[in-house]
Amino acid sequence: LVTEILQYSDEKKSITRFEAEALLAGITVDTNNFAVKTGVRTFEAASWLRRAGADTTAVKKFLRTDLESFMLRSKCVSDAEIINDGQIALSVMEGDSPDCQILCAQAADQLLSVKGIVASFVTGVNSFGKTVVSARSLGGINVQLIMEKLGGGGHRTIAGAQLPGATVEEAKEKGIHGKETT
Repeated sequence: LVTEILQYSDEKKSITRFEAEALLAGITVDTNNFAVKTGVRTFEAASWLRRAGADTTAVKKFLRTDLESFMLRSKCVSDAEIINDGQIALSVMEGDSPDCQILCAQAADQLLSVKGIVASFVTGVNSFGKTVVSARSLGGINVQLIMEKLGGGGHRTIAGAQLPGATVEEAKEKGIHGKETT
């Protein structure tokens, strides 16, 4: 949206390379590497940012993660439990990371790239001791409704919840592992 405002404003102000890369990084994250919530306008904005000097390699470097976070996320994905005839992936983010909520969301996104998986739920405990849940779907399962039952919210395909005082196991019992996901 910001890129479109800049692009179509009457005062055609130029932006710096850093500003263009920051905007392109935002679009990249918001669209999960141009995989979701994209349209012609998304690609036009990205193209305009490239012409303004944004370097995709610099953006990729900017979005890299540290090895510890990468290993936590990878273990979470590899330890996923598959239920409901291979359609739903459940996993727990082990360890203690200040980025737990982000890592849970990234792991849930990654699990959707596995053939047959139509929804994924990843839980963990954030730095405030709250159990967090990130839910993702390809659209066949409305994860927003499930997360609303847990006190959270979101959208049909991307949702989450924070459960203060609940354990990861309790979160599973409240709806992630139950009949609500089938």
